[in-house]
Amino acid sequence: MAPRKKTRHYLAIDFRSSHIKVAVGPASGAPLAIARSPVAYFKPEAGPDTAVEFDPGLALRRIVSTIKSALSESGLAPVDISGIGVTSQHQGIVLLDLEGRPLYGGPDRDMRAVFEGAEIDSNTMVDVWELTGHGPGMLTAWARLKWFAANAPDIYGRTRTVCAIADWIVLELTGELLMEQSLAVESGLGLVASGQPARALAPALNLGDITLPATCPAGTVVGKLKRNTAKRLGLPTGIPVVACGPDTQSGLLGLGAQLPNAVGIVSGWSTACQRVTERPVFDDTRAMWTGRHVIENRWVLEGNAGETGRTYQWLLSLLHGLPDNAAENTPNKKHGTTKLTTADVMDTIDDAIAKIEPGATGISSFLGPSFVHMANVGMRTGGLLFPVPISFEPPDRIGIARAALENFAFGIRHNLERLDSFRGPALSIAIGGGMVKTKAFRSILAGVLDCEIGVAESGETTSLGALSQIAAGTGNGPSIAEYAAIRATELSKYEPDAAHAGVYESMYDEWRHRERLLASFEV
Repeated sequence: MAPRKKTRHYLAIDFRSSHIKVAVGPASGAPLAIARSPVAYFKPEAGPDTAVEFDPGLALRRIVSTIKSALSESGLAPVDISGIGVTSQHQGIVLLDLEGRPLYGGPDRDMRAVFEGAEIDSNTMVDVWELTGHGPGMLTAWARLKWFAANAPDIYGRTRTVCAIADWIVLELTGELLMEQSLAVESGLGLVASGQPARALAPALNLGDITLPATCPAGTVVGKLKRNTAKRLGLPTGIPVVACGPDTQSGLLGLGAQLPNAVGIVSGWSTACQRVTERPVFDDTRAMWTGRHVIENRWVLEGNAGETGRTYQWLLSLLHGLPDNAAENTPNKKHGTTKLTTADVMDTIDDAIAKIEPGATGISSFLGPSFVHMANVGMRTGGLLFPVPISFEPPDRIGIARAALENFAFGIRHNLERLDSFRGPALSIAIGGGMVKTKAFRSILAGVLDCEIGVAESGETTSLGALSQIAAGTGNGPSIAEYAAIRATELSKYEPDAAHAGVYESMYDEWRHRERLLASFEV
């Protein structure tokens, strides 16, 4: 009898908007362990109120401690790790000096460069959006570079290159710097058609001092774990380190979305809706982004429903009197226990939310999630609408939470309708991310869309995709595209309730009507 083949395990680092997540597990199936650590952001003294940064040194220490926690929880020995991979948020960047030392770490929500972005958008000689598929200018790395050139010349003067957060982490692990091409496109540093570095943009935007690194496809082994870094992590030297695509495209892989016209929805802190295409497809109104998939010869057209998980956490904290940091477990030193978190509340009220019939509360939610026009991002009027006088039928916390989930589902449907307008009905629809951990949301979404949806029930969609990229990159299994086919078989199927379809249809039409009315009010 042939000996049983040993399962290989991998370690995926995901630098997200709210936290650092490390997953340990095989190339398919569920991770063995996941550890999280919050990202510590601060407002720089010299920047505007909209500026946000993170300390790269502190971030590295948290990455190290989170890796150790995940390894400990997995029960694996250090020698069991066959590869490491890194993914990160879309527009998060790091500025590096000549020696590769970080000078600035900025998340995608650092909005310091609004005016510099407007200057890029008004440049009639250079169309960054056409070349990279992304905008507006204030969201690109180029706008922040121009801000530093004008407002922090000491930092800009030492800056020699720029890259995504994930690329920088790989540099720290290996000593080698490459830009993963689909991630480079997200911040305007890569050309969407070819994946090559957008090097011509530096001199065109009067940033000729900046040199971009070479790019590589997702799944590329950039280098091997350095001796000193391996020692800090308690891992063997020489483990291959793989460049993974952006968090959303990695999530798309985790959902098994690889064929043209397949739709993947990654619904976590925010909700991205991506449609797979066999060539770059552009929205002439620039309401949606065009990006690269992590799978070769595949692209994505992306709509965004805005902040969903962030909004839901805020709402539950408000309704249940939780502290602002309730999204994270907060040790209670006095009693040796853990304080109530928003995750606890989500679990507690899930069944009660599911028992409410569609439209039964009369509450309509307009808390932000909808179709976000990327060329016209800004504030708008929202809120909650419910019947008055209150004494007739007082809205309760469960009903308000239900209305919020319906709001999120309506926002996703609005995005999918926009995507359908380009290529016709979707081939398939799958969803993952933290929001699907709320079981009621899965059923609500299937009902609002009135079609079968595939659900990655663990919610850890990005980690699933990253683990598969690492395995493919290290040569320990099929290709990335073949892993996508495997991931598709792991989804749970949710069918809409036929009795609810007509109710949701009229609710959606009324929600769109009221949303347009609210949009006419100035903030």
